[in-house]
Amino acid sequence: MKRLFFNVAGPCVPGSHYMIDASRRLGKEVHALIYDAQYFVIHAARQSGKTTLLKDLVRNLHGGDYYALYCSLEGIQGISDPREGIPAIVKTIRIALADYGFPDFATFAQDADETDFANGLRSALTAYCRRLDKPLIIFFDEADCLSEQTLILFLRQLRNGYINREMVPFVHSLALVGLRNIRDFKVHVRPDSDTLGGASPFNIAAESLTLRNFTEGEVGELYAQHTAATGQLFTPDAIAKVYQQTLGQPWLVNAIARECVEKITARDATLTIDYAMIEKAISTLILRRDV
Repeated sequence: MKRLFFNVAGPCVPGSHYMIDASRRLGKEVHALIYDAQYFVIHAARQSGKTTLLKDLVRNLHGGDYYALYCSLEGIQGISDPREGIPAIVKTIRIALADYGFPDFATFAQDADETDFANGLRSALTAYCRRLDKPLIIFFDEADCLSEQTLILFLRQLRNGYINREMVPFVHSLALVGLRNIRDFKVHVRPDSDTLGGASPFNIAAESLTLRNFTEGEVGELYAQHTAATGQLFTPDAIAKVYQQTLGQPWLVNAIARECVEKITARDATLTIDYAMIEKAISTLILRRDV
C-alpha cells in the first residue's frame, strides 16, 4: 500500500523509493467489506497509489484465509464487442492466475466455450471457485477501461454470480478499481435517457471508496524521507507552499519535488529546497502543462 516518490512513469532518481502508506488514505472499510463478502469500488485519480495499494492488499490477504488475485483489465480497452471482449477477459484472468502461481491455474476455463460470451466468465469463475479450498478475492484494476456491451456483460455475469453465491460457488469478494465510480461507468454504455431495466448490472457494489490526498503532515513526511536518504533539506515554508498549491494531490506533490531535485538543484543535495524553488517548479509545471 505504498507508492514511489519522484516517480511519474518509472524510477527517476537512484534510491528514490520514498513512500507513504496508501492504506491511511483509504480507511479500514476495505477489510470489513472483504470479510463481509461484499463487492465494491475503489476509484481515484491516476498516480494516486491505487495499483500499489491493490498489490499490497493481495500480498497481505493471499495465503491466509483467502486466495487474492490482482488482475488488470487495461489490455481489454477498446474491445466493445463482447464476442471478443469476454473471452479476452477470461484469458486475462487465466494469465493473472498463472503469474501469481494459483493452484490449478491451468484448469481455469480450460474447456470453456468461447462462443458462449453471455455466460463464459461466470461459468469459468464458478468452476474454478468450486475447486479452491479457500474463498477467492479479485481486484480488477482499470475496470473502467471496459466499454459498451463488453462492460455490460462483464458486470451482468458478476452480478449473476454474486446473487447466486448461496447455491453456486463464486468469487467471495471483488473490487472494481479505476478512475471512475461505478455509476460513472454508464457513460461508456448509454445515454442517461436510456434504461437497462430493473436488473441493472451497476447495482452490485456495496460501497464506493476513494483514496484521499496527502495531508500537509504526510507531504512533510514524504519529503523528510528524501532528506534522510540524501541530506537535502526542504524548508518548512517550502513544504507549506507545496501543500497550499496542491492540496496534497499525490502526482503534483511528487512532480514538484522531482522538478526541484532533478532540475533546479541538479541533484546537488547540499542545496536546500526553499520557497522560491517551489514557486519556480510550480511555474515550470504550469508552462509545460504536465498532466
